[in-house]
Amino acid sequence: MRIGILGGTFDPIHLGHLAAARAAIECADLDRVLLIPTGQPPHRSAAVASAEQRLEMCRLAIGTDKTLEVSDVEIRRGGVSYTAETLKELKRIYPHNELFLILGWDAARLFATWRVPEEIRHLAAVVVVTRPGSGSPEPAALQSAGLDPAKTILCVRSTPDISGSALRRAIANREPVGDRLPAAVEQYIAQKGLYGDNR
Repeated sequence: MRIGILGGTFDPIHLGHLAAARAAIECADLDRVLLIPTGQPPHRSAAVASAEQRLEMCRLAIGTDKTLEVSDVEIRRGGVSYTAETLKELKRIYPHNELFLILGWDAARLFATWRVPEEIRHLAAVVVVTRPGSGSPEPAALQSAGLDPAKTILCVRSTPDISGSALRRAIANREPVGDRLPAAVEQYIAQKGLYGDNR
């Protein structure tokens, strides 16, 4: 089986994340994508919603879509979430499957600065989903980002341009966000009063 891995704080998960997962399924001919909320992200401040709330929002977001699955592998492990550790654990869980790490180009261009990038490349193929308005990265850009152009799957698709921080601000300001969130996630955020005091 070909399994895609899409990690993120998912604070909250939005339609841009789901579109990237579905684009990768098409581009890389994946059987399934695991959505993995980070425990403690190494490159940014802590999430606003709790780990349990972010997991639940992911579960609500995928609904009955059988090609998507939520994994608590990073949250269960605790501590800072490093991609290489997660991929090693997933290799143990899925020893006979191929793993594909799904990255937006904004994250992929920083790949060389990650912890043990060569180990990550060894554990999983990389699928780069282009960001809205960013165009398709040239081989030279992939190379300078620490990716092998010959082994990187480029997925040029139009996905919604949604910023998590702008989304949290909009929720705090009580602006309509139904065009950016799955309905079940929007309801959950309202029920739990999440992001209302977002700074």
